[in-house]
Order: sequence, then C-alpha cells, then structure tokens
Amino acid sequence: MSVAQRQRSALAADKATGAVTEAARQSFDHLLQRAWRAGMVPEGATVEIAPISSLPPKMKEKHAIVLTIAGYGMRLLVTLYFKLDADTRAHFEQLNRVEPGTMSEQAFLDALAECGNICAGAFNRYLGDHFPHIGMSTPNLLSRESMAYVDSLGRSLPRHFEMRGLAQTYWASLFIVAYNDLNFAVRIEAEAETADDTGELEMF
Repeated sequence: MSVAQRQRSALAADKATGAVTEAARQSFDHLLQRAWRAGMVPEGATVEIAPISSLPPKMKEKHAIVLTIAGYGMRLLVTLYFKLDADTRAHFEQLNRVEPGTMSEQAFLDALAECGNICAGAFNRYLGDHFPHIGMSTPNLLSRESMAYVDSLGRSLPRHFEMRGLAQTYWASLFIVAYNDLNFAVRIEAEAETADDTGELEMF
C-alpha cells in the first residue's frame, strides 16, 4: 500500500462513526457537569447547570479552553467558553483566593488552564474504568471561531450546557465522536465534589 493510500485509509477510519446509546450520552453529560463544577465553582457557591439546545447566537465569549479526550473507540472534545475580561479575571481571583485586582495576565491564563486540567482529571478518573487506554491533551486556549472546524473530526454529537448562579453565565460544549458503538453507564458514588476527584492527567 502506498503512502497516499495509507493516508486515505487512516482518514476514512478516523471518520468512521458508531452509535451513542442514551445511557452513554447521559454518562458523558453527567461527567461534563461534574467536571465543570469542580473546575469553575468556588467553595460554598451554588450553581445550576442545565443542557441547552444551542449556544447563544450572540455570545461575547471569544475564546475557549479546549480539551481532547481520546480512546480507541471514541474522541471527546470539551470546550469551556470565556471572555478574557475583568469580570472573568475577578471570578478566577475569587476561585483561587487571590486578592481582587492583583492577578497578573499570565496568572489569569494559568488559572484558565488549571480549570481545564481539573475538568480533564475528572473525566480521566471516571472514564478510565470503561476506556482503559484513554489519553488526554493538555488544555489549549483557542479562538472560539476554531470550533467551526470540529466537523473535520467526523460526525459528532454536540451537547451544550449553561452554568448560572455565579456573577456571570458561562457556557460549555461537549462533542462526541464515536468510532465504535458506545454503551456504558458511569456510576459515581455520592461524595464531595472536590479537587481530589481529578485523578491524574495523561498527556499525549
């Protein structure tokens, strides 16, 4: 087989899709909400996270922290949308117990990345029982416009979520690309949602 043929074969395999059962979809939904809460909500704060049919048409959030979570049978893309403004910085100052108005630009970006790390760790902990060869990327801060190219991964199952209860509303998306049929149910014991839930972060 020539190099060109191997490349075409790999591309075709990458775009192959399977079915996602309702149990698997609910498990992914639950994990995203749990992971997002762990990475975004200050101690003692109460928020409501709910699925929404689509993102707001006039979002002012121009950037997203993007996580890639991949196994042999699937690939997930988790996107957490942010405005790089004073209000968002104030939220992460509160979250990291930093004195208001003192967080530097680099510390702000690092805090966004750490939010992504915590989310990735939560996925890693609970998906590892079902996908033993799972790997995760380090968080990447990308322009929101880049999300228009998600379809290049193959047919995906997008899910969108809204978090209310903080000083401002936040949004997140989950894109599921199934190479094989996905049918599993995550069992999460009742426990405090703390940073201890995050597990270890694998990088590739």
